[in-house]
Amino acid sequence: MLKRCIFVLGALTLLSGCAIHPLPEDVTGVDTYHIVRQIRCETRETLRTFVITWLNDLGREHDGRPGDPIARQLALQYESEPESISGFNANLFPGPRYVEVRRLINLFYDAGIAYNFDLTMTENNDLSANVDFLKPLTRPKFTLGISGGATRQRSNDRIFTVTDTFSYLLTKLNTPVRGQRYCDGQIVQANYVYPIAGRIGVDRLVKDFIELTLFANLAGKQANPGAGGAPTMADKLTFTTTISASANPMVVFNPVGQALQLVDASLTGSIKRSDVHQVTVALAISTGGAVNLGPLESFLFSSQRGTGAVPAPGTAARRPAVASLIVGRRVTGGGTPSEALAVLAIDQLKSRELEIIPSP
Repeated sequence: MLKRCIFVLGALTLLSGCAIHPLPEDVTGVDTYHIVRQIRCETRETLRTFVITWLNDLGREHDGRPGDPIARQLALQYESEPESISGFNANLFPGPRYVEVRRLINLFYDAGIAYNFDLTMTENNDLSANVDFLKPLTRPKFTLGISGGATRQRSNDRIFTVTDTFSYLLTKLNTPVRGQRYCDGQIVQANYVYPIAGRIGVDRLVKDFIELTLFANLAGKQANPGAGGAPTMADKLTFTTTISASANPMVVFNPVGQALQLVDASLTGSIKRSDVHQVTVALAISTGGAVNLGPLESFLFSSQRGTGAVPAPGTAARRPAVASLIVGRRVTGGGTPSEALAVLAIDQLKSRELEIIPSP
């Protein structure tokens, strides 16, 4: 019995002492690098699926009118050869007939996406011991209880921001490096026990962002009511996972004789691991990219849409991607104008959080 108690307590002690520096991989085996990698690849897969769906719709026959042959051919190619989508761009649709198609591609091609990670891991390791002594043949009966314990807490808060553009995710992210692609083996299913280690649902945010930009006049936070502005959108996801375990082995002895003797001994060990992960994802289109939005909206809501009429030739000039840095109140990051705008959207969202600091 004593050996069994020592074994159980020893196993618990080993488990409780494994995280001097708490990190996500302590629980799931998935480290921070692969968490970021999975989310970026999830976003890339979302965009790839969206492009193929849009091309299929563009290439499909509508109301007796034949679908577009270029779109149909590209959809078949990207479905049969997924990595060939790295060559997708507006120039695949040449000539005045495809002005609005190019506008649509250019509008979202360099849209920015920013991911802000706030990963907080807290581990509590408690260990207590209790022994009881008894001197049997005395009046009054004499007992002595001795107890002791140790309480330990370790916490780690890891905060950082990663940015991408739609075009980089589609055309550059999965380029082979020494024969390996970035997203090989990274498309995983949702992990309902530890959500940050699986699919987090970026597809819903991307879908809503595109639809609201095109059909609901999505604008940034600072835009005046009724006025156009660079479209931005942000979601803040919070995942909390708590894991606990305890062991309470006890040994009981049968006292013999009159001397002070050990009656029982118990050891209690408990572990509690609480991980709170916040992922804030923002999407944005820079002012330079949004110049395509006005003419495109006019076409989408006009009688010309779907009639085969050819719009006026010419496309809006694309603003060159100039790297910039946003140093906000809560977030620092940047990149292209669209990426910087996405970082700013996250900073605005997180700046609304009220931080309560307890008095000393």
